[in-house]
Amino acid sequence: MFSTAVLERAIVKEEENREKLRKQLLKGLIEALDKLAQEIPFDEAYIFGSVSRPYGFRRGSDLDIGFKGLNDENFFRAMSFISREVGVDNVDLVQLEGHRLEDKIKQEGIRWNRKG
Repeated sequence: MFSTAVLERAIVKEEENREKLRKQLLKGLIEALDKLAQEIPFDEAYIFGSVSRPYGFRRGSDLDIGFKGLNDENFFRAMSFISREVGVDNVDLVQLEGHRLEDKIKQEGIRWNRKG
């Protein structure tokens, strides 16, 4: 009979590695938002999607951030800043004002808190 123990250990190890990566990205994203707040004005930020959920992140997943008070002129500047700081190309920003998922993002996301 074929033992699946080796496969099961490999799956667990991969899940642990993805979770470690998720936590590192989350920490880096919070640090990037701290720096961004010194460069670009915005009122609130919420990290949502797979990076906000334990064991939900997969390699290649994007980083999702919802902003309140981020104006149109600074939208792409903020996106490139975060991408550069975190070292991830796939960053999706959402302006929450009037967005159909605003309440869901605020409820389920991780709220970034301004330092100071």
